[in-house]
Amino acid sequence: MLRKEPVSKLYRIHQFAQAAGVTGKALRHYERLGLLKPRRTDAGYRLYADADLDRIERITALKFLGLPLKQIKAVLDRPGVALPEALRLQRGVLEQRQRALARAIRAIEEAEEAFSSGQAAEAAAWKRIIEAITVQNDVEFMKKYYSDEAWLKRQQYYEHWPPAEFEDLFREIGAALGEDPAGQRAQALKTRWREVLNPRVTGDPAVQAGALAAWNDREHWPEPMRHKVRDLKLEEIVDFLARVMSANWKKLITAEEWIKLPESRRHPTEPWNQWVLRAQMALEEDPPGENARALVLRVMEL
Repeated sequence: MLRKEPVSKLYRIHQFAQAAGVTGKALRHYERLGLLKPRRTDAGYRLYADADLDRIERITALKFLGLPLKQIKAVLDRPGVALPEALRLQRGVLEQRQRALARAIRAIEEAEEAFSSGQAAEAAAWKRIIEAITVQNDVEFMKKYYSDEAWLKRQQYYEHWPPAEFEDLFREIGAALGEDPAGQRAQALKTRWREVLNPRVTGDPAVQAGALAAWNDREHWPEPMRHKVRDLKLEEIVDFLARVMSANWKKLITAEEWIKLPESRRHPTEPWNQWVLRAQMALEEDPPGENARALVLRVMEL
């Protein structure tokens, strides 16, 4: 005798909404998005099964974590594949919000302390709150240059931009702008710049692409960030580092090849371009091989 499978209970929409703890309006919205697909009676009434209850529980759980409905659909339609990645990305988003909330809480605490100290301190408290808002707005502005994945890795860089190790190095390079690009000090500064840059940018193509896009659009950055660019002489530093790199490249090609290159190609103006970085990495091999030479020539052609 064949064993019969248990028959799933079927619910009309108002019954299912009550069992699931959601509204009928939400169920219809989920259906329009393809998140839920109820059966239909001959008369067109919706019917939901026990399996739909399991799915609505997962939808509710992922909504609680902050995932948008379209992403929830992708996760549920690809079980075991999309979920780990979605959770990892969402954890990063929540960590970003946590840091923003921590800054807001600290600004409130400082404001409360100031308000209890008198009118002069109150003015300082308002300034601190406005500074916290400005920092958050500036960070959000930079997000548009990055993919979601790259932004999770890069956001903290802009929360305290530039990081202390970058600012110290930028000021040191700024003090050496008059140095010979081929000289020992300039080359040593270039090496230190690479050591600081590599862990944050160079090893990730997506982060690198976002950083380049952001830098190329710097004239539209928020004013506090543009002021920092001017204060640290970042544009002059970028040009100087390009010349320091090209001083290395010159050693790798023949004098005839160098002379044939136009001036604009001897001194590339964008050292963060991925081809420049690849050439520089190859040049740092010991000893530099034919690959380094080919990459250097390719960069100069570009």
